[in-house]
Amino acid sequence: MKRMCILLVGSILLSGCSDNGSKKENYSIHAEWAEEMFIKHYWNENGKLIHNAYPYSKEREGNLNYWWKAHAVDAMMDGYDRTGDEQYARKAEDIVKSIIKLNGSLFNEFYDDMEWLALAALRLYDATESETVKNYVIKLWGDIKTAWWEDELGGLAWKKDQRQSRNACSNGPAAILAARLYERFGSEEDLEWSKKIFAWQKEHLVDPETGNVYDGLELKADGTIDVNKNWIFTYNQGTYIGAAVELYKQTGDKGYLADAEKTAAAALAYHVHEGTGMMKEEGTGDGGLFKGILIRYLTQLYEVNKDSKIKEMIDHNADVLLSKGSTQEEGLFGTAWDKPHQEPLDLSVQLSGVFLLEAAAKIEKGDKK
Repeated sequence: MKRMCILLVGSILLSGCSDNGSKKENYSIHAEWAEEMFIKHYWNENGKLIHNAYPYSKEREGNLNYWWKAHAVDAMMDGYDRTGDEQYARKAEDIVKSIIKLNGSLFNEFYDDMEWLALAALRLYDATESETVKNYVIKLWGDIKTAWWEDELGGLAWKKDQRQSRNACSNGPAAILAARLYERFGSEEDLEWSKKIFAWQKEHLVDPETGNVYDGLELKADGTIDVNKNWIFTYNQGTYIGAAVELYKQTGDKGYLADAEKTAAAALAYHVHEGTGMMKEEGTGDGGLFKGILIRYLTQLYEVNKDSKIKEMIDHNADVLLSKGSTQEEGLFGTAWDKPHQEPLDLSVQLSGVFLLEAAAKIEKGDKK
């Protein structure tokens, strides 16, 4: 007999998750439960901020982890978009303020970190129309653009003191950001930036045969270029897909859609276990966030092309996470979505699980329209 599990969300009892990972109903309730558990375990009400790990310890709060917390803003905005509940937007704004306060500045030495915050804050602006938040985004974008090198190579640098390294993590999100700024505010210059960044990444960091996205390259002192083809990470594929989708939406050019679909197919082949259908582990720390980012941008591609393979993979992983990777009482998600978590549990890892359930809920809601 299959073991059925019961989820309690607020005053709602929900049955339906089984050991064999069979299809669940109403992912929205599961997503709400995940958000509630996330807030319960990571939110600091007194400081109006998000902790780096569960359980809390002062030692684990030694590093700001600017970019993890930028994604916590995204998690709150996922909850807001799904429910319209203003508490999510308020918490998102508090997290943005806490990042700036703890960092001592809006700006950061890592260009990709600033891109993540700008993307999340732009979603917050969409919800609140706060001019303060809009100004954060515009200022961040101004600083991000200084990462572009007008040399023989081009591309956006990863870090302010390592400009010889041009990485997917700094180029993909920037192309997404530029396209979204164009969509909202209408500057043709922003659209041209998005096109330029995307074209550079496609030329230098994407395998033309498979569509896999390489982590980055380094411009050597002798002018040679060293491309790291051994590192193929989920989040880099995700943001390249996301940039292609945004450019397709803004231009109608089906070439961008084809680029997104090719890399999505490559990601599903490369990062999903053929036997289990589960996304592979990518460890704790920064790697814990990677597959959650891919899930986000695969979902945005699905909204455009309705590729059943994307939906099936996300639903399957969500189902197994609910039945094998968590319990009603804990609501904590590990590095492997088909196994229990281990503590201490980094914020990055927990966020990926939240993103997965929010993605399943978003797909389900969209398909019902």
